[in-house]
Amino acid sequence: MTDTTVTIRSRPDFTPPPRPTRRERMRTMLDRVRLIRFLALLAVKEHVMPDLHVRPLVAELFLTDNCNLNCVSCNCWRTHTRDELSLAEWRSVIDQLADLGFVKLNFTGGEALIRRDACDVISHARSRGFRDLHLNTNGIVLDESRLAEVLQAGIRSFNVSVDGPTAETHDSVRGRDGAFDVTIDAIRRIVARRDDFGLTVQMNFTVLAGNVSLLPAMADLAAELDVDLYLNLGTDTTFLFRHPEVTANLDVDEAQLRAALAVLEERSRRGDRHLPTVRDLRYIPGHFGFGRLDLVPCVESQLKLMVHSTGGVGGCWGHDPSFNLRERSVRSIVDGPEYREEHARLFRKDCVRCGSNYSLNLRARPAGLAEALSRRLR
Repeated sequence: MTDTTVTIRSRPDFTPPPRPTRRERMRTMLDRVRLIRFLALLAVKEHVMPDLHVRPLVAELFLTDNCNLNCVSCNCWRTHTRDELSLAEWRSVIDQLADLGFVKLNFTGGEALIRRDACDVISHARSRGFRDLHLNTNGIVLDESRLAEVLQAGIRSFNVSVDGPTAETHDSVRGRDGAFDVTIDAIRRIVARRDDFGLTVQMNFTVLAGNVSLLPAMADLAAELDVDLYLNLGTDTTFLFRHPEVTANLDVDEAQLRAALAVLEERSRRGDRHLPTVRDLRYIPGHFGFGRLDLVPCVESQLKLMVHSTGGVGGCWGHDPSFNLRERSVRSIVDGPEYREEHARLFRKDCVRCGSNYSLNLRARPAGLAEALSRRLR
């Protein structure tokens, strides 16, 4: 496939979208029912039928592995990935996901927005009926014009990476002077449009040896910006983070970590809605080797289909793809015996233990669901 058509929009257009149609509201309700059914089937898989095949419902789409920052916690910028999927190939992938009944698409990278045709890919997903479209970004290129383009394409939730409460810390982690101010401006820009577009905004902070003591200040920043704070856990086992220099930044001091988490836990207990749940916070020390690690089944590996920038599919954050969409269809992969066997193993945590999306895994447990519901009711 050689289609390289790219739509360039020349001016910001922040016109709020029209109210959802009855058909769109019905689609949203059905998607929620399918997610509830998915969790019920996972419970059956865990306790009764370990070989039960449960199809994924969310796709993590790596539009590119390349990036415009040089983060000490990441490996993707140290090499340049070539021969990534074309616009036509991404459209084909999205068509297949729509036909299989996927309910959500997450667009990520590298930095997804360094692809000039990123919004054309997203717009195609919108045209195929997807209403839950999410973007992971560092915010560097998300100026007024680009944000308008992203919103027009259909993105309604954002994760924006911020690795320190000040320019000094964030810029040192991200490897670029001035990155902090640009990224914070992008967050403020998104928040300003939140009510008009029904946006969800989350600030993602990666816990590392050099910034762990600044967690309370990050909580203050989240409150100031009025966004949720999510704590990524530094790791060198996932496919974008395997590098000795990344490993060198993971020697977190236990006393600093526990002191910072104690502050956040107290604030979370008092009802600070911007912070992770107490259950999430208590998981973190075990990830870094301090105390017992709660090895709950990996819902993440079952819920999400990983589609890499060069067509690789399968595995998860900690395990490389096993198949390629340039050779097989999505349906033949996810319904094939190899994929089913691989993901049964990943579900029971027979894996490298990456810690990715630990919050999702915890929230899928009865206690996690109860805590999340309690926070909503507050």
